[in-house]
Formats: sequence, C-alpha cells, structure tokens
Amino acid sequence: MSTLAIPSLAPLEKQRKSQVRLTPRGRLVARSAVVASLSILLAASASFITGATAGSKESAVSTPYALITVKPGETLWSIASVLAAHGDRRDLVAEISEINHLKSPELQAGQRIYIPTR
Repeated sequence: MSTLAIPSLAPLEKQRKSQVRLTPRGRLVARSAVVASLSILLAASASFITGATAGSKESAVSTPYALITVKPGETLWSIASVLAAHGDRRDLVAEISEINHLKSPELQAGQRIYIPTR
C-alpha cells in the first residue's frame, strides 16, 4: 500500500492572515481615487482630441461677429443690404435679430449690435 502525503494547510492560514482588509471607509477612499483618476484621464483625452493646450495661440478662435453702433435712420434691412449686397438679405436680417436677441426689428440710433463678419 502506498501512503498519500497530504500537504499542510499552515501556509494558507498564514497567507489569509496577512491579507489587507479594507474598512467601508477605506473602500470609499479607494473608489474615490479610481473615479478621480478616470475623470482626469477622460479630461486629458478630451483636450488631446480637441487640440486644446494651456496658452495655445492656435486654439484661440476669433469671434465671427463685429460690434457696431447703429446710426440714425439705419434699419436691420439697410445694414443687411450693405453686408450682403447681392445675397439674400432675409436670412441675414434673421441672423442679426437672433444673435442680438432683438424682440422687434426696430433699431434705435446709438444702439450697439453684433453683425456677422463673413
């Protein structure tokens, strides 16, 4: 007859005792660290994709609008006719009204409005 050697369980008991157990507060801290790391990684990825960098001159986009002061007798239609001499003025009048949040098409002399620069 042969005898089987049964390994001792002593090394497993020592291994179990040496494992670190986290308290509920410790688990919260660990999870918060993971969430913060993932948030930073996501923000860095987004800035990499969009090409934004701190102090980057290339990322600065000039505004597509110019601020003007309305002169006496000027209307939205007359301003649009100067800007789009041969184009459709109705769309330009609607755009100027929209970007300036005008409730009516009437303008006052001295009023400052934004107009598209294209």
